[in-house]
Amino acid sequence: MFTLVDFITHIKGVEYILSILAIGGFLLFWESLKPKPFGTMITAGREDVEYIQQTGYGDTVRNIGKIAAAPFIGLFYLALLPVGFACALIIAVVNLTLKGLGAIFGKNMSFDWRPMEAYLAGKKTKKEPVEKTR
Repeated sequence: MFTLVDFITHIKGVEYILSILAIGGFLLFWESLKPKPFGTMITAGREDVEYIQQTGYGDTVRNIGKIAAAPFIGLFYLALLPVGFACALIIAVVNLTLKGLGAIFGKNMSFDWRPMEAYLAGKKTKKEPVEKTR
């Protein structure tokens, strides 16, 4: 350890490991105080195995495959982030270029939505007053 950052990183790593060990130790201690230690965990595990045997192994294998594929999907996402950034940059440059050309030719080329001109319910027409007859 040569720098303060290295020292703090090391201490924080040790701190996190000790925290996880303390939480795990407390859970084991708490479970050992029960009349049947780990009884609920064993019962839940047996129920899970019975359910898998009844429904078949297809869903279980599919779920394990999804869990195994998750890191690769994450890496693929990270690999595509620069591509998405480049596309956004290209779109921004094209948009600025079009606005610049519009200013040169004297036309406004912004494609803004204005709520006052939306006419979402159609143009309102003036209603003629209804004459009352007796």
